[in-house]
Amino acid sequence: MTQFIYLHGFASGPGSKKATAFKKRFDSNSISLEVPDLEGGDFQRLSLTKQLKTIDDCMGQYPGERFGLIGSSMGGYLAALKAQTREEVAAIYLMAPGFNFLKRWGDRFQGHLKGSKGIPDLIPVYHYRYNKEMHLSADIFCDAEKWACLDLDRDLPTRIVHGIHDDTVDILESRNFARAHPKCQMEELDSDHQLLSHIDWIIEDALKFFRNEKLI
Repeated sequence: MTQFIYLHGFASGPGSKKATAFKKRFDSNSISLEVPDLEGGDFQRLSLTKQLKTIDDCMGQYPGERFGLIGSSMGGYLAALKAQTREEVAAIYLMAPGFNFLKRWGDRFQGHLKGSKGIPDLIPVYHYRYNKEMHLSADIFCDAEKWACLDLDRDLPTRIVHGIHDDTVDILESRNFARAHPKCQMEELDSDHQLLSHIDWIIEDALKFFRNEKLI
């Protein structure tokens, strides 16, 4: 059997519009989809390591099964990282995946990391889940350095959808990843980072992708 897991994006949650739409559609097809809370109730101390541990805990509930991971933005990056470290992951579907997380945030602060003059210890971030500004510890960057060194060289069935008007994650990130992975298919959509304008099409595309890979 295959267990599917949806990984929400940064400053988001399991009740996001995309996660909710995926869950509703998968349920209507009697396909099991878990949507873990990657934040764990502590946004300020969020890290890639903690989120990956949450995914491991979720996978641990289904011993002996294969997994299909669906990831949005940072969740897409986490899906790629988890696929690299867990052979049980049979295929991944990524929406505007946030590859090169550390570099993108480093560019935002002109290359400065924690301890430099250009970045505070606590970073104000607008959190869509709570509809307010919250603070994130810059320790997340120290943690991200460990994962930035992990080569994403496992070539497994991958499907990427990315909006051509994305101003959060450069579409070149996905294009470069697709070129380096022969089993990766990519579709560029006339949409922005959230991809909500194409959500119904994306969900059907994801179901088709997993069916073609014999996971459904």
